Order: sequence, then structure tokens, then C-alpha cells
Amino acid sequence: MFQSNQWIFTDKDNQISLQKWQKTVDLMSDLFAAPAGFIVQAMQSGYRVVIASEQQDNPYTAGTMIPLETNIFCKKVVQDNHSLYVNNASNDEYWLDNPEVSKDGFESYLGLPIHWPNGDVFGTLCVMDFEQTDYQRNYLELIKQLRDMIEDDLFMVNSFVQMREIAMLDPLTHIYNRRAVSILSQQKLNLAQRLGFEVCCLFIDVNDFKLLNDTHGHEVGDKALVALAATLKECLREADIIGRLGGDEFVVVLQTNDTNEPLQIKAKIVQGYNAQLAKLSLPPLSISIGYGFAEHTKETFEILLNKADKDMYKNKLAFKAGQLL
Repeated sequence: MFQSNQWIFTDKDNQISLQKWQKTVDLMSDLFAAPAGFIVQAMQSGYRVVIASEQQDNPYTAGTMIPLETNIFCKKVVQDNHSLYVNNASNDEYWLDNPEVSKDGFESYLGLPIHWPNGDVFGTLCVMDFEQTDYQRNYLELIKQLRDMIEDDLFMVNSFVQMREIAMLDPLTHIYNRRAVSILSQQKLNLAQRLGFEVCCLFIDVNDFKLLNDTHGHEVGDKALVALAATLKECLREADIIGRLGGDEFVVVLQTNDTNEPLQIKAKIVQGYNAQLAKLSLPPLSISIGYGFAEHTKETFEILLNKADKDMYKNKLAFKAGQLL
């Protein structure tokens, strides 16, 4: 039913003008002569009011979250994925436990589902009145037209998110590419300087990867890289930055309070990668992992990456000498 539990509108990353949506809802409420109009987003955690019309009698404000189990009009619209018109709610037993009726005194509700481009329900567009209503056909057509305008905006948001993901993700492994890793890691470093936590960078390289490609072909080599990306995602936290720099070189940037944690993570990655390769019936491979910590003074990501790269190269030389660290 719900696309996700994420709140898609933030101050810094807002591809929709909420002022435009506000004007749309205010205009709708005026045309319907209704004391309340809303755009509501259906989320896994409940129903969130995105926009509330600005009349003084409106009991709900933008940002209000209504629990998922509450019997409200918008819940019915989302569940049925169909428009709903109730013109005399207090005479319908179905709505007796609806707080919008029993507590706030609403008698009339007209709402339609708003959809994402893939057809999933985003939420609702609705008007509510304390009096009984008798909306004619032209009013129903009007709210449909306003709903379509909102869906056009969601199409734009969806397209932007997809383009941004394409620009930031490595097409083979679907983890961050080098550009994205650089941007996100520098942001983490800047935050660390303000808040005082440690940042560690791991540089990971597959040993004898060229030999694997030459012996078994590039398709097998690609599968080995995808397996390493999957291992990193399994072994690390969601907040950690995981990326592929190119070829068989991968990087992890993480926040830590324990300077011994990288050693534990290294062992976990090696063990997890061996298990992934065996699960996929791929040839056994080893990896060299180096790491470095950021200085507390201002430091760029490239400097931190270079530290980890040098440490990885030291381990790579030890591997070639038969002394894998």
C-alpha cells in the first residue's frame, strides 16, 4: 500500500514547491466554501498532514501525524484506492469512532487518492466541512483536476530521484560511485570536525583480480565484484558510506568511537566475502584491506583516502610475498 516510510520533503532537498501546494489547497477550500482542506501522505508509521488549509477553524496543522490504526476518512480512501464522499457522517455507524467526526465535529468529507507514477498510493487530497454538503458534479471534477496537478508534481519528484540515483550509483554493484563517495565522505569529515567523533576510511582491493578475469572471464569477475559489494553492505551499518572507486577497488568510510574497530571489521569482511564466493560457486579470492583515520585538524577526503590506500598497498605487498596481513 505505502511506497515507503520516508518523508520526502526537506528544506534542502525539495523538488516540489510546498507553497504551490499550499495555494492549491487554500484555493480548493475557498471554492468549496469548506473550513478545512488537506494533502495527506500515507506512511508506514501513520497518516501525515503535508498541507493544511489556513482557515482559523481548521483543527489540523501541517506536520500532524495520525496513528495508522485510527479510523479516519483518509485511511478509507487509501485502503480502497478510491474516491470517497460522505455528506452526513454522524448518521453513518461506520464513522462513529472517527475522531474527525466524534471529536472535531466534521460532517462532510470529499477525498481522492493521490498516486505515485508507478500507481502506488501517495496519500489523499480532501476537503472537510462541519455542515452537511451536497456537492454537484462540477465540484467532483474540480477536485480531480487539482489532484492531477499534484500527481504531476510527484512524477517530477520521482524522475529527479531516479536521475540522482543513476548519477550517484555504480551501475554494476549498485553502491556509491567515486564521485558520490567523495561528496558524502567530505560531508562526514566536516561533521566530525564539529562534533568531535573519529572517521575511518577502509581501502579494499581484490588480490589477483586480473588473473581471475584472464582465467575465468569478465563475467565471473563482475560476479566477484558484485559479491564484494553485497558483503560490504551486509557487514557494515546503513550510516556507513560504501562505494566502488573503479575496477576492483572499494572504499568504506565510517564513524567510530573505537580505534580497534577497523581490525574487527576487516576480519568480518574477509569472512563474509569468502562465504559469499562459496555461496555463488565462484573461485576463491583474497582481499587486501588498508585503513586510516582522519586527523582532528581539517582534512580532505582525498588525504584520508590516500592514507588508507598506502596501508592497503603495504598489505598487498605482504600478500604477494606470501605474508597476507
